[in-house]
Amino acid sequence: MREILPPIRLQDPGCKLRVTIVLQMLPNPASAPEATPLRKLPHIWILAAVTYSAVIICTILAVWAYRHYWPGADASERKLEAKSASITVGSVWIPVYPGAVHRDMTASTTAGVTVGDLMFSSSDPPQKLIDFYRSRLSKASLNVTFTKTETGGIVQAVGNRARTIATVTVTAAGTGSTVQVHTRAVENKS
Repeated sequence: MREILPPIRLQDPGCKLRVTIVLQMLPNPASAPEATPLRKLPHIWILAAVTYSAVIICTILAVWAYRHYWPGADASERKLEAKSASITVGSVWIPVYPGAVHRDMTASTTAGVTVGDLMFSSSDPPQKLIDFYRSRLSKASLNVTFTKTETGGIVQAVGNRARTIATVTVTAAGTGSTVQVHTRAVENKS
C-alpha cells in the first residue's frame, strides 16, 4: 500500500522559480512482511505407520535370520539350561537335577545362620542322582564326601571354610528316587 503525502512547496524569495516536491511513502518491508505460504508438514499418522511397518519388517527379518542361521540353537540352549540350572536352598546354590519334580522347600535364618530344605522326586534310580550331585558339587570347588546307605546314599559338600554345608540324601522310592537337600550357611561378618 502506497501513501502519498501532501506536496511540499519550496520558494526562494530571490528566485522566481517555484519547486513542488511530491513524496511518495513506500511501505517498510521489515514492518509489514508479505505473507509466505506455510510448508505442508507430513501427516503424523502416515509417519507413524511407516515407522511401525519398518519395525515389524526388521523383527520378521531378525527372526528369520535367527531360525535360518542357527537352526540348532533351541536344542543347544536346552542342553545348556539343563547343565547350568540351579536353585537356592536357604542361601546356598544347588544344581537342579534334570526332570526332577519339586515337592517342598523351606528356608529360615536365625542368628546369622541360614538353613534350607528342599524335597523332590525323580524317575531315575538313586545311583544316577548320586553320581550327578557328586560331580556337580565337586565342579563347584566344594569338598565332597559320600556315604552309601541301604537304599541310596548321602552326598555332603562343604565349602567356604566349613561355613557352607549342603547335604543331599538320595533314597529309592518305587521305581525312582526321592531326594532331600539340606543346606546350612553361616553369614560372613565383616
